[in-house]
Amino acid sequence: MKCILIVALLGVSMCHLADSKLVRGEVPADKTFLSKQREVLKLLNKVHEPNRFKVQAELGRSYDPTKYLSKYKDPLPVKTLVKQYASGQLLPRGQVFTLFNEKDRQQMITIFESLFFAEDWDTFLRTACYARDRVNEGQFVYALSVAVLHREDTRGLVLPPAYEIYPHMFVNSEVIHAAYKAKMRQQPAVIRMNFTGTIRNPEQRVAYLGEDVGMNSHHSHWHMDFPFWWKQDEYGVPKDRQGELFYHMHHQLIARFDLERLSNDLPFVEPLYWEDKIVDGFYPQTTYRVGGEFPSRPDNFEFQDLENIKVKDMVDYTRRIREAISQQAVITKTGEYVYLNDTNGINTLGSIVEPSYDSKHPEYYGALHNYGHIMLGQITDPKGKFNMQPGVMEHFETATRDPAFFRLHKYIDNLFKMHKDLLPPYTRDELNFPGVTIEEVSVDELTTYLEDFDIDLLNALDDTQELKDVEIKARVRRLNHSPFTVSIKVNSDSAATAAVRVFLGPKVDWFGQEIPLNEKRLYVIEIDKFVAKRKAPACVNKGTTVVQRKSSESSVTIPDRETTKDLVKRVDDAMQGKTTFMVNKDVRHCGYPDRLLLPKGKRDGMPFSLFVVVTDFDKEKVNDVPSDYDYGGSISYCGALSGYKYPDSKPMGFPFDRQIDADHFITSNMYQKEVTITFKGDE
Repeated sequence: MKCILIVALLGVSMCHLADSKLVRGEVPADKTFLSKQREVLKLLNKVHEPNRFKVQAELGRSYDPTKYLSKYKDPLPVKTLVKQYASGQLLPRGQVFTLFNEKDRQQMITIFESLFFAEDWDTFLRTACYARDRVNEGQFVYALSVAVLHREDTRGLVLPPAYEIYPHMFVNSEVIHAAYKAKMRQQPAVIRMNFTGTIRNPEQRVAYLGEDVGMNSHHSHWHMDFPFWWKQDEYGVPKDRQGELFYHMHHQLIARFDLERLSNDLPFVEPLYWEDKIVDGFYPQTTYRVGGEFPSRPDNFEFQDLENIKVKDMVDYTRRIREAISQQAVITKTGEYVYLNDTNGINTLGSIVEPSYDSKHPEYYGALHNYGHIMLGQITDPKGKFNMQPGVMEHFETATRDPAFFRLHKYIDNLFKMHKDLLPPYTRDELNFPGVTIEEVSVDELTTYLEDFDIDLLNALDDTQELKDVEIKARVRRLNHSPFTVSIKVNSDSAATAAVRVFLGPKVDWFGQEIPLNEKRLYVIEIDKFVAKRKAPACVNKGTTVVQRKSSESSVTIPDRETTKDLVKRVDDAMQGKTTFMVNKDVRHCGYPDRLLLPKGKRDGMPFSLFVVVTDFDKEKVNDVPSDYDYGGSISYCGALSGYKYPDSKPMGFPFDRQIDADHFITSNMYQKEVTITFKGDE
């Protein structure tokens, strides 16, 4: 017998897997790259104030884009930007920007395109400096960030953590007020921040997940990697399987939220409905830098008609989408039908529900997801009578703080489930990998705990000539887990290349009853995916291979973002030749926090079902790249942004995305075992 070698998607050498997630693909940065990195960090420093860096500020004041139109691949956006600024049409600085406001969004797209269409780095920088102190700071941060993430000459540049660029979006108003007091006293401070709500609110038990700054950052960066307004043909950067990724990523967030609820003795989250009351209110306790606090929502509040979105419209859009799913076909603007009963159907459906620029008929099917965010954000001031600011649901950075986010997405997820349930279950041939057997799977002890994490509040506070910056941080509690390793004993009767998927699901429900497999699939989370090939003879032991995969190598997650201060210091030191700055051209800002890979579990231990599935990668491989190419690491939820397609052709979530016949599901290339997650409390 021959055995197979597991080669991690992140590229790790075998018989023993090294923790290479942070070093794979890294090369020393040259002076040109370091200069670009430093300029971007300067542009994003205290964006609510005039640019404090003299060279950039002067460049912005003196640059006239209209004199260099030949330096833009498409000069129309930058011409429009200059014209809108000169005529005072742009959203003023200091005002609140939200992507869900169409006028705000169109202006932001003009800024983005002015940056994105710049022919070279020098033109890009000059355009950014021009816009830095002229346009709304929220629009600028978003447009610059998306441009940096998608331009070829900025690949590998690291953006500061979102919670350090705009701390107001991530910490509550009490912390901001205390921070201002500390600065007035010129005293360094660490300010403890509590989660919203009280013990009388059951939702408070899972606030640590919805309010986790890493979770919020992941959600906001996902929507930067896959903007719903993205024009693939015009920008020349395709978004492979964007609609399916929209479904899969949000489905996984809902499943993870449900596992946290079980860990805290709460039932699975219930979907909301347009004509029913929203049972749980929400008081975000966060404040805009200017313009007051985020609006709150009382318990048992109902959806209200907005000026351009009616409750009846949402009911009608849902009915039309359900009809399309039932008929397994959607109608296009030209009256043609696009069928949903194939592997691409979920992508088409996701593009309609969000909707992305690829929606087949946005006028007919509406914008269920986006309109839902808007209606929840404006629910307490639907007519604009009190001129209230946008709610937390109208910002991707803050949306997951509101429990209604998960109820909205459970509602949307049920539409995708309806589609998936109409597809035939996978056959034995589709599930099986002939000649490959998983003989055993073992896992280290799985433990979780709470730890402190500090957020730098430098960018939250205004500068004054009289007061210097002092070190002020917000300290929050967050979930983490001890490192663990999954060991997989595999046997193969021939040389093979395989894809290995690792899943975790609940064993019992809120009532303590064991969950049937066909129902359990709805709450299964993907915790890893990697590639396998034939093992070298020296590693062979009687036809079997024992593969060890570390939790830190997960294809789902990314580590904590480096702080802005540390990043600035590393760049400065490298520019001075003191150290070497390593850069990964495939670096990802999108990715679920590696701390949250496991649900919390319980103090006395909580049982979960672990699944390992091995399939034939040669039959599902898409890209002509080495099997150990890492695509930036967080491929499972965040797709591929490096010019490649999603690396395998299997439906996302396979094989748990369709209905399951439990009696004929588990094949020799699958393995199921019970594991226990124990919450250890404080670190």
